[in-house]
Amino acid sequence: MKRGFLNTQKAKQRVAEAARSESTGPPQKKSKDKQRHGSGANTERVALDLSTIDPHKLPKSIQAQYGNKGRAIFRVWPRDPKGKTIVPSPLRGKEAGNGLDLWGATLFDFYHVCRMPDVIHYVTTSTGSRLAKWMRQAGELTAEDELAWADKEEDPKEIPVADMGELIRCRDVRVVLGVYDRFSSRKEVRERTEGKSTVSPSQDSPKSATAEPEAEKDSDSIPPDHDLKDDAGREHGEETVPLANDHAETAATALEEPMQVDEAGEKSPEKGTDQLTRESAASPSIDSPFHPTHYPSPWPFIPCTYDDPPPMLEQRIPLHLLPQKIHVHDPWNRLSIDEGDMDIDTPWLNKVTEGRDIVRTYSLSLSDEGKCTALAAQKKAELEEDEAAAEEKVMRIFPAAKEGPTDEQLIEIVLPPRPRKRTQVEEAHLYFAPPAMGKGNHSFVYFAEWELPRDLFVQAQLCRVCVEEDAGRQLQELKAQGIWEEFMKGLREKLDDAPGSGLDVSSGSEPSHAEPNRTVGHVTIEEHHLPHETVAFVNANNLSSEGPRNTSTSDGKAADDNVEAVVTLEASPPASTASPGMEIGGTEADVEMNVVEEQDLKLADNGGSKEASVERYAPGEGKEEGEGTLEQDNGYEDEADEEQCAEEQIEKEIFTVQPPRVVRIAAYSGPTVRIHTTVKWQESSGTKCAHGGIGSSNPVPRTATVGVVAKLSIEHDAHLEREAKNYQQFPSHFFEHWNGYNVIPPLHDPVPVGALCPQFYGYYVPDDPTDGTSRPDYLSPILLLEHCGSEIVPEELNEDDKQECASLLFRFHHAGWLHESFAQRNLLWQQGRPTEWPIQRPYSQHKSFRLIDFGRSKMMETSYSRMNEEEEALRLFHLHHHHMTA
Repeated sequence: MKRGFLNTQKAKQRVAEAARSESTGPPQKKSKDKQRHGSGANTERVALDLSTIDPHKLPKSIQAQYGNKGRAIFRVWPRDPKGKTIVPSPLRGKEAGNGLDLWGATLFDFYHVCRMPDVIHYVTTSTGSRLAKWMRQAGELTAEDELAWADKEEDPKEIPVADMGELIRCRDVRVVLGVYDRFSSRKEVRERTEGKSTVSPSQDSPKSATAEPEAEKDSDSIPPDHDLKDDAGREHGEETVPLANDHAETAATALEEPMQVDEAGEKSPEKGTDQLTRESAASPSIDSPFHPTHYPSPWPFIPCTYDDPPPMLEQRIPLHLLPQKIHVHDPWNRLSIDEGDMDIDTPWLNKVTEGRDIVRTYSLSLSDEGKCTALAAQKKAELEEDEAAAEEKVMRIFPAAKEGPTDEQLIEIVLPPRPRKRTQVEEAHLYFAPPAMGKGNHSFVYFAEWELPRDLFVQAQLCRVCVEEDAGRQLQELKAQGIWEEFMKGLREKLDDAPGSGLDVSSGSEPSHAEPNRTVGHVTIEEHHLPHETVAFVNANNLSSEGPRNTSTSDGKAADDNVEAVVTLEASPPASTASPGMEIGGTEADVEMNVVEEQDLKLADNGGSKEASVERYAPGEGKEEGEGTLEQDNGYEDEADEEQCAEEQIEKEIFTVQPPRVVRIAAYSGPTVRIHTTVKWQESSGTKCAHGGIGSSNPVPRTATVGVVAKLSIEHDAHLEREAKNYQQFPSHFFEHWNGYNVIPPLHDPVPVGALCPQFYGYYVPDDPTDGTSRPDYLSPILLLEHCGSEIVPEELNEDDKQECASLLFRFHHAGWLHESFAQRNLLWQQGRPTEWPIQRPYSQHKSFRLIDFGRSKMMETSYSRMNEEEEALRLFHLHHHHMTA
């Protein structure tokens, strides 16, 4: 024994085990067969529960077996030696929107399983939900823990991206704090901020990069760079904007001023002859969200000049909500492709105030299939809005938080109808920012700011605090007039006429209706003590190991609803009686259930670790609870101690599914009082109350600006139009983010189920192809897409990232599509996932990948083409048999 070993944690644990063995006898040694099978297993003892592990990571006990790989199938479904052979079956487990049959919510929901119990090398991959169905149908119920775990698996669901409405509100707060005042188009705001006669708006935007990417000779497009800032312009001194400029004070309206292009191609600051452009862009209707009167100070801001860009639009917009027309502000004339202004150093404000802005009107162009989809979606949305307007919405306030009789009633507040949501967007504005983010042989990609109606993202809200305050105010008015006391007296008399109603559950003789403390309702709180739920996992290193199973499950059930007679009165109880359990949107006036509290209980401390425990099994013995530890041995042992440690390896890890807890459910029986609130819904840009936090009551415009990518096409090229049609034909799951993982052949490991391609925000064509001249000038169509990052570098990706990139193509094939242009340049990445908040993404452990450029894509005709593309993907990422050539 090495010096200092007795002072280690392992030595103390051995002493405790020796003391226990005096009464129970020495621990039984493992058989030689067991020792042979487990000789290569990891000897680290790990204490695990669901509060200390991440189910989306490999357990520490087996991580070393997979090196740097973070996703793998490590669990084994134990089979009954006399069980049936697993044969192909129509049974399917849980599936995400893409229809792939191997889906699991976590890495712990995938299994290796022996198809024939007595043939250990005939192993296949499956999922817990699918195996649970087959095993129950076959009557093989020996894997109790695995079945229990499969029953508790989360269902597949689409994960929404970061709420764009919330991101817009957060930016509004920064506007209120004056963060962007120096970028305001209002002269007085800039002067107040800078405190001097000149201002230097930055030209930073996602377009900026330290170097523009080179054009690839055989590429369709080069993806946008992910660097969103470039301080080079400020370091070398940008051109300042003189505030004394006569046009600066009218910059807000100058942003809407179009330019005329004459027959000679010369541009004039006068208004153009295109009547549609002038009326829609320069002089919007007073009802339009873009009318200048709808911009409170310090709005509007100078486009494409922020230190940080506006929120990137990642939310999917249905086809029927895409703007029918967009007014494109293009001071550098990028839409003409070859005749654009090469002056990229002049700030946006100078371009506008000098009358060099060019505004063109484009219209949405959908394919025939896209038009049918948009029309059907619009009709469905209008029908849903009609049904929502006809449905009565109520908010319920619970009378008391303690069990027993109460002299107060359940308050049911009838809410006003919610304002109708948009079912169509008539117009929007698009602002181009030079230089190009990328270019190829067929297209150019620019960052653009897209100004849309605010209520497309920010929904109307009804303040709960205002509703409660209004209810309290109405009650005080009724009490002051004596109406409330008369109502309560009449109510008690009515209850006395119905002695069998069961409303009074107090002990003793029935009180008189004249008694002032006569109760009118009763609150019942039912406690459900849910036990400690655990589940044991079979060691993935031992296919044949089997032992006792133990799983505890909860059987708590909710109390029955019991609410009786409804009494209508234009009144409400005191606001102080409102409990936190308020529900909105219920339709039944005589139903109320309120989850008052859910409390976790601490596990009993038996002298071991408080955070987790490990249960061990020995052949021929029952389970014995051991003391878990997260410490590793420091190596102060002799050779005999190491051999003994190998014999006592953990065969099963016991995970805590749910700690013991108490759930309290409250139910109310008695009369209900209904009142009608006078509080109105708060529109996205209308007057708001002060309960929303900083800046919530400040006025905001009726529009909101987001960041998108604009893809332009060279003349006489049909790739962009074909790509737009493909986007409209793609299935919905191409654009959706789902929870969980898929195993997608030919890959063998789980990969996340994120969106496959960028979001599609419309394909727009110019209203006037001649550009206001008598000769046909080329104007590029515009394809608006989600900004998805920059081009991948395969050598910088780890094994998990490479598999996820390859899985995008395999999912594309599974849906019946061929890409026909698969290459490194057509895969983009960015740090973090769209489902995470932008502020968290720089520190996220995840990456997001997308497949782009579908100008050549088509429906699959033969499997030969699919095989070639899959082989190309495996070769690019050095996967499978190409791994040895890396």
